[in-house]
Amino acid sequence: MSDVQLELDFINVRTDDPKTSHEAGKSVKMRAGSQQARLLIAYDCASLRGLTDDEAGQITGLGNQKGCCYWKRCSELRQAGYIVPTGETRLSQANEQQRVCVITLLGRTVAGGFVS
Repeated sequence: MSDVQLELDFINVRTDDPKTSHEAGKSVKMRAGSQQARLLIAYDCASLRGLTDDEAGQITGLGNQKGCCYWKRCSELRQAGYIVPTGETRLSQANEQQRVCVITLLGRTVAGGFVS
């Protein structure tokens, strides 16, 4: 993967976080090899089939990493408009319905910056 860094299209903080967090949130960048980048590439590869958060975590191997909160990164990708729910659901490993998301044109553009 290249050494690409792209700014996210949203501020990744909660409204009740302190001012310092808001300032830091403005400078967040998605880096090649980061959890977000790995997940976004997985959504890109899945194309129109889409993925649940659980599937994306398993495909990337992030679901097997202790303490990894890949589902939060998927939520951030949705918040940024890089992936969107299709309205479809699938069963997760926990036997719960999870929504299926597909990559957007914006997400595909961003993912393309990480693939050499």
